[in-house]
Amino acid sequence: MDIRKIALVTVLILIAVVSFTRIAPWAADPQTHVHSIEQTEEKISTVMTLSGGAAATSATLSLLPGDMCTPIAEQLAELAKYFLLILSALYLEKFMIWITGFVTFSLFIPFACLILCGAVIFGKKNWITIAGKIAFIGIVLFLIVPASVKLSDMVYQTQAERVNNTVEEYNELNIEGETGGGLLGELTTITSNTVDRVTIFLSGLLESLAVMIVTACIIPILVFVFLIWIVKTVFSSNVLTIEAGEMASVLEKFKKQ
Repeated sequence: MDIRKIALVTVLILIAVVSFTRIAPWAADPQTHVHSIEQTEEKISTVMTLSGGAAATSATLSLLPGDMCTPIAEQLAELAKYFLLILSALYLEKFMIWITGFVTFSLFIPFACLILCGAVIFGKKNWITIAGKIAFIGIVLFLIVPASVKLSDMVYQTQAERVNNTVEEYNELNIEGETGGGLLGELTTITSNTVDRVTIFLSGLLESLAVMIVTACIIPILVFVFLIWIVKTVFSSNVLTIEAGEMASVLEKFKKQ
């Protein structure tokens, strides 16, 4: 093996070591992704408030006598379940922010460098394509979560005011009742004014739920599908493959300049 191959292998091994020992810990450090984590935690806090508000209001309404508020209570309880699913998706997104970077720079990039070393040592040109595709998968994996968080945040900001208004409606919601006496004792019934406020709160919850589903579930899925489509396009074509004849032609042109 000549000196040029030795130098190239040394550089590739150095890149693999730096990726594993330096870049991977940096990518896995939450401080590296402060903005993305803060945005996700803000959404988590909002979802927890809305979910708790829906459950608490449903429980309060279910305690009232009569069936007038039963449909609203059941609807609120159902919405609380959907908010729980969104909360799980947001927590998964928060964890994936640093996990994907760690996996990329501790596994994919070093492995690609080692394959390139094998290609240089054993002269396996097809291994270069394999290494390039592995590295490309790693980069795509690293970009999936930050890209989805950024796009979700852009969409969320356009509807953040409506979601915040729903939170304020819950904070100001006070279920008041009116009491009447009789042979059966005192019975408490909800006032029509309170029914109107609860109905407005329910309407806001529905809108907020739609916003959260789009920003926390649909957009990340679309980003994931789009990047997977890019990977499939690259893998199904020869964009990472450089034919020997083409390389010789490029080198010949370079020598003439």
